[in-house]
Amino acid sequence: MSHVTFIIFLMLPFQLLLLIFIIGSFCLLDASYLKKKLMKLEPCNTVIGYTGCYVIITTAILSYVGQCLVYWYILQIAAGIWLIGYSVVSHNRVPSWQISRSWLIGAMFCLPINVLWHWWHVTDYLFLLKLSLAHLSVALFVFPLSLGMIVLAVTFSAIVYVSCYVENLIELTDDIVVLFGFSTLVFTMIIYCKVQIADYTAHKRYLKDKKKIEREKNYTLKLKQTIHNLHIRAKKPYSKRDSNFLDKIVKIVMESPLFLEDDTLYKEDFNIIVNKFFTWSIFLKEHTKSKFHLRLLPTEIRLKELIQELETGLNDSVESAPQLSIVQGDVDMTTKIVCDVNQIIHLLVAVILRITHLEQSASIRIQLHTTRLKYQKYNPIKKQKPPEIVFPAIALVVNSGNIPLSKFASIKSYYQDITEGIELIGALNQSSSEQINIQKEPIERNIRAHYGYLQFSPSKQKTILLVLPCNVKVVQDAMLTNLAPSNSYVNKSEINTSMEVLMKFNDYACKMCNIRIGVMDEIFLLLRRCYAFRRHASGKLFYVRAIGIARLVTDWVNYAPEPIYAALLYDLVVYTDLPISYIKANYSLAIFSFVQSIISIQNRKDLEPSGLSIDNQRKKIVNQDQLFILCIKLAERLYDLRQAYGYTHKVHVSNMAKETLTVDVCLAKKYLDNDIVEALQRAAQDALRI
Repeated sequence: MSHVTFIIFLMLPFQLLLLIFIIGSFCLLDASYLKKKLMKLEPCNTVIGYTGCYVIITTAILSYVGQCLVYWYILQIAAGIWLIGYSVVSHNRVPSWQISRSWLIGAMFCLPINVLWHWWHVTDYLFLLKLSLAHLSVALFVFPLSLGMIVLAVTFSAIVYVSCYVENLIELTDDIVVLFGFSTLVFTMIIYCKVQIADYTAHKRYLKDKKKIEREKNYTLKLKQTIHNLHIRAKKPYSKRDSNFLDKIVKIVMESPLFLEDDTLYKEDFNIIVNKFFTWSIFLKEHTKSKFHLRLLPTEIRLKELIQELETGLNDSVESAPQLSIVQGDVDMTTKIVCDVNQIIHLLVAVILRITHLEQSASIRIQLHTTRLKYQKYNPIKKQKPPEIVFPAIALVVNSGNIPLSKFASIKSYYQDITEGIELIGALNQSSSEQINIQKEPIERNIRAHYGYLQFSPSKQKTILLVLPCNVKVVQDAMLTNLAPSNSYVNKSEINTSMEVLMKFNDYACKMCNIRIGVMDEIFLLLRRCYAFRRHASGKLFYVRAIGIARLVTDWVNYAPEPIYAALLYDLVVYTDLPISYIKANYSLAIFSFVQSIISIQNRKDLEPSGLSIDNQRKKIVNQDQLFILCIKLAERLYDLRQAYGYTHKVHVSNMAKETLTVDVCLAKKYLDNDIVEALQRAAQDALRI
């Protein structure tokens, strides 16, 4: 019965069979359990387009050789054009399984069904076998191996059945036998190649997955090691808040492939440096653990909560903690501020204990007032008022509770970011013991790190004024946000060369001097962030020029790291509008003092060091610093003269060379080595010849 049914099915018109196939395909392939397989089957546009081209070319050849099946060939050409158009037109919004379904139905219609259709209507068996070989080979090639084998087996079975049981027996001539053998060879080769490709793809996927697993293991291991190293090297245990903050920073840093490969972060792409600068800077400072380069872990906290944590920290620090009296002033205690809470708590505890020790007081008063902090940018024209940036701030007046409130001066409307550093010594008429008091150092250092203002009262009633920005993160961002843009062009080769210059100098400086690698990496990161691809008048990239100057300083002064740091940093203030407050907040006072002294020099005569008496030890140290400044400025001049060929304005080069011969050489002869004198003379004379 089943045999008769199949015979009847084969006797149906082919057009009806085709219609049944198309309707059945759309219904069957829409089943949910097949969607996942169709998603994996998604062909590329190239395969779809080439399939359409093949269909059009073979159909054109068939129509040319004289097979009078015009309407069928029109359908084939239409299907080929549809496949080509489908590969060209964008279908981003079409689900991948629908793309696979449409291509699969089109390819099945144009290849195996086309073969079967010809077996129903053509009696030239040699022609049919050649057509079957071509179409089935293409089907076996473009379909996945399992699907291609099924299509080949079903189509071949249908051909055999039609030939043997519907009175269309094939006469086995020599040509047909040879063609059968050749077809078997072609199909075998295609299957073998597909198997090899599948094995290669599976092996490649295995290696990729294995590499991914190893990379994930290495990432997890390095993440744990990095976090562990940060925590184990901490001088004081972290709070839970700071630990969570640092863990997030480490994870962000480890997104960089350079860090995972133990390479330096400053080699990253400029846009990545801009976006992640502060995060990387915090990490490098934390990793270095330098007491002079404090990192900030800014978090948000209400003033009321800050006072509560202060009381807790104070009770943990001493057995009999003084009683705190809070005077709110015009401050709302529910106001949120952003600061490094742990550092501020330690700062206030140190301030309170200092006043308690000096005043022998059991009660400490803290007055809170609103005010502003001003930061000035560098202005080369001293007669003009320098540009300023202003931020809201909170002033904390800390003193003994025994002192009447009427004795205190009113809070100013704004404060300049001056902390008790080199520039403030003497202004407050402090004694020598007050200036070197080690209790003041951590207080001053924490205030600087927060871009704040600090003042110790010179009166007998020991009062300390602290002014902190309401949001230190906003202040920090503003320092770098408004830097002058860079318009110069730089190619990939020049960037790679400049990175080699940075790395070579880093290695050289670390060998020659007691340089901290983490500090140097952070400075290099700052140079790239601020300079971008900006060029000096000599044509050199600014950060390459800074490295060249610092290299000369390292050769001349290889026993102190501060002049080398300053040689890298000072031009940032001059050429990029970086506020000097940033240098003060992020580096030691010694480095800040060098940078401030260098940018304050208006002419070459200001380079003359003063007070060379060696009887006074303190003056000798000051004069040594002045000699360092002289070395930095002469190194700058020597480097620029050696780059004289890159200047556009040769008159400027000539003036530099003449000034060097008349002023710089004389200063070098008076205070520095003969090698420096000879180098300056030779560079100036060479520049004059250009």
